[in-house]
Amino acid sequence: MGKKTKMILSLGAIICLQMILMSVIAYAFEMSDAKWFGYLSFLIFIITIVFVQKYYRDNFYDGYANYSKIFGGTFLMIIVASVIVFLYTFLFYKFVAPEQIVKMLEMAEINLYEQDKLTQAQIDTAINSMKTYVFTPIALSLSSVLTTVFQGVIVALVSSIFIKKNPDAFADAMKGIDNE
Repeated sequence: MGKKTKMILSLGAIICLQMILMSVIAYAFEMSDAKWFGYLSFLIFIITIVFVQKYYRDNFYDGYANYSKIFGGTFLMIIVASVIVFLYTFLFYKFVAPEQIVKMLEMAEINLYEQDKLTQAQIDTAINSMKTYVFTPIALSLSSVLTTVFQGVIVALVSSIFIKKNPDAFADAMKGIDNE
């Protein structure tokens, strides 16, 4: 395995690690519904991506990398992170906290009842569909992958603008020439 592959895998795991840590904190302290915690989690996600991009630029490209190299490497890290998040989410909802699915379903049911436009038959149909297709470990895992990739790509598109660092043209041209 090459140096670049190892770096992308390890930095993707770092991105994923902070996501898993925030998820465990939300579960342990019952903060899954707290909006402020969601905002904090996303802010930490952004900071982590910026950190790994800078680390990638400085340690793989010796401090200089253009936009496409930074974004391309970050995209691969996000793919690695999303695969790990998929596995974590599936195991979490399947074995660790299946009761969380029941709570989400109850919240969805409450939201449906609050809508005065729906009949009881429509609510029952919606609940059955959600039980079958939406609130399952595999569906929630796929949803977490899509969310991770979407948010990660948006953050990487923007942050790569600021992380890129093109070398000084003169210093780059003079590299390798000995002073005599």
